[in-house]
Amino acid sequence: RMVVFNRGSRLPVWADAETSEALISRFAYVFVQPPTSAYPPILELNAIDGAFDVEGAAGPLGFRPIRVQHGRIEALGFRIGGLAYLPDVSEIPPQSWGDFEGLEIWILDALRRRPHPTHAHLERSLEWIARAAPRHAVLTNMHNDLDHSIVDAETPANVTPAHDGMVLEIDL
Repeated sequence: RMVVFNRGSRLPVWADAETSEALISRFAYVFVQPPTSAYPPILELNAIDGAFDVEGAAGPLGFRPIRVQHGRIEALGFRIGGLAYLPDVSEIPPQSWGDFEGLEIWILDALRRRPHPTHAHLERSLEWIARAAPRHAVLTNMHNDLDHSIVDAETPANVTPAHDGMVLEIDL
């Protein structure tokens, strides 16, 4: 609430139709003020039905959704210029692989060493990285049983485990 209060306007959020429906059914009060509440809505829901721009201080930033699986749930990753962001993915469907061509940076889920039903494990992530051949890949969403220094030593030179405070630079 304080972020919205300090901004002076609702915080924009984006979701596809299925996710929007789930959000509204569970958290309607953040989008529409309930009649019995003194609290105004804090989020402005925007539909994702293809590529979209987010306006910011530096101008518009283009996002292209990438459909992936997160266990039994269809989820979205995003392509933003030469960067792809997939923090919650267990499978990449064949029709989505074209979205990874020419990547500069790929931020990718790598939960643990053993397979997991809703997240990519380290071996799978490294296979995907080898297939897509980004200039640089960053492993994220790593569980505490993946030691940063060990994973860093075991992975190719273009693969880095994410860490708190990490800064990535890319021309968008």
